[in-house]
Amino acid sequence: MKKFYTLFSFVIIAVMHLSAQSDYDYYIDFNRTHEKIYFKYANGKYTADVNKIEGDFKIYNSHYIPGGADQDKYIFGSADGQGGITPNSEKKLSNPGNNLSIEGGGILYSVIFVFDPEAMTLKIEGGGTFPNHTTLEMHIVSSTGTSPETGELTVSLELVKTGTTSAPDEYYVTAYYTDNTGNSSQQEIVIGNDSMKGTFTFTDLKPDNYNLMALKATATVNGKEISDTGIAPVKTPAMPILIGQIDGHNWEANYGIQGMQFKEIPDGKTYYYTAKLTGDGEFCFVTKLGNSADDWTTVDSNIRYAPPTLRVAAPEKTWMPYSEISSGSTPNAWYPENFTPGTYVIEFDYTTKSIAVVKGDIPTDAPSVTIGNDTPAVTDVYSITGVLLRKDMPYRSATEGLPAGLYIVGGKKTVINN
Repeated sequence: MKKFYTLFSFVIIAVMHLSAQSDYDYYIDFNRTHEKIYFKYANGKYTADVNKIEGDFKIYNSHYIPGGADQDKYIFGSADGQGGITPNSEKKLSNPGNNLSIEGGGILYSVIFVFDPEAMTLKIEGGGTFPNHTTLEMHIVSSTGTSPETGELTVSLELVKTGTTSAPDEYYVTAYYTDNTGNSSQQEIVIGNDSMKGTFTFTDLKPDNYNLMALKATATVNGKEISDTGIAPVKTPAMPILIGQIDGHNWEANYGIQGMQFKEIPDGKTYYYTAKLTGDGEFCFVTKLGNSADDWTTVDSNIRYAPPTLRVAAPEKTWMPYSEISSGSTPNAWYPENFTPGTYVIEFDYTTKSIAVVKGDIPTDAPSVTIGNDTPAVTDVYSITGVLLRKDMPYRSATEGLPAGLYIVGGKKTVINN
């Protein structure tokens, strides 16, 4: 099958101009799968083409915040006294209302919803208990931000067949989004009919953002292309900022050190911070700075990364677990064990959920390793910042299983290319 690369206007508008359009103001959320289908706005009406309705659902305004206060006005369900969904019918809605579902259970195929948030009505056009043509259904299984610039999105596919239609061997799913530089980007995965599930891994997302992924799934059945589209957000966390006893800025709420991503580590989840520490060398990480040197209210009302107890000594080149503190004041901080004032590199790793400190700057002048007759039998393996990863390993297999990146092996810089 020819791979799908052509941009289509529906998803580009969804990603690039979501906040400026009337489209996607409302969406259908199915309780069973948490799949979201967005309405499109045209000629004064919100409409949505739904290939299949199964299970309970409600309609939500895009301003809805899960768990937030005063959210009922953004939720539209069935008004009291209304029956279940039937073909070619109309239902009265209320906030938040009851779950909407098919009358008597079961499934309806090929339905058009016409939603009027002012009149509080949902009109059902068409619909049948059997599919009248072969369709492709895409479902959002999960979506998560794994670091400020990385995330994962898993989709599953379902082929609704009619007659003796044969299933295709491969399906193509393309995600369109705006990357962390503001440019349009896309990624494609191929899904086999044995699994019907696939996962996107993004490494170029915008931090602290709902990164909208416009999705299109395609396949060829009996020489004809079938497709389905959807939108899913990948919410990334804010970039951690190192604060503390920094030279010239002793615990100032409006001053911190920004991290740099280790480009040598391809998963994009490791950052390093170079700071000149003074005093007792105390530090922790916040996700938002204050508006003034003593504005700790702003700092403490956002996520902070710190040790679980008040003051924790961090031995050099040793991973220390961090705690994610959602809100509230905390004086918890790390300090380098046997601290002496000076420059330190602090490594922050989302994969292991830990930090490590190294005295001095990042080593950059070690030569690449070569294996010869003088190669030691065993060696230690360090990260580029000097954090011990493996100890007393056989030299020739010391880096086996490590992800691609830059390491210090036997005191020499080694590039691992998987």
